[in-house]
Amino acid sequence: MKKTNTFLFFISFLTFFLATSCNQQHKKNEEGSVSQSVTANANAPLTQSAEELYERLMASFGDNWMERETDPDLYPDYYGGAFVDNNATLVIAVTGNPEENKKRLIEILGTDNFNVESVQYSYRRMMQVMNSIDAFLMNSAIPENHPLMTRFAGAYPDVMENRIKVFLTETDDATIRLFQKDIIDSPLIIFEQGELPELM
Repeated sequence: MKKTNTFLFFISFLTFFLATSCNQQHKKNEEGSVSQSVTANANAPLTQSAEELYERLMASFGDNWMERETDPDLYPDYYGGAFVDNNATLVIAVTGNPEENKKRLIEILGTDNFNVESVQYSYRRMMQVMNSIDAFLMNSAIPENHPLMTRFAGAYPDVMENRIKVFLTETDDATIRLFQKDIIDSPLIIFEQGELPELM
């Protein structure tokens, strides 16, 4: 029987928050990765849009940021992610002092046409948790009939809630405790009911 694996669905630039999701697929044939995305609507002077500001911010973290989106070391400790609010304004989540971080971000972006929101956890920590989940799901030594392999329905970093959402087909205490024991026990994780994706 084939080994299963995690496959991360990419949320396009048409979604309104940064997110990723994991699904099970062939463990030996696919490699998981995490993507961030932002909705962009013109909201800045001239041609600056939320998407352009986001891309400028990401480029400040590293020229090869698109290839390194799953690398926790790409993200500075103060960065907690980004999303676009209902007013089509880029919101950058930050840890620590929001005023100091806004000044830093104004220097990076060359504009103050964005909002800052204080959060507890950095995006770096969120990526570390996501990578722990991926490492378990991609481990060929884990039997395919492991309860978590059959009950894991997906996961993604919810920037707006500043947590990792993990979807399980069963969210009873026993399954959650098994997840915490075999994969990772982190205060960043929120468990929710989910359904296994239909494989094409």
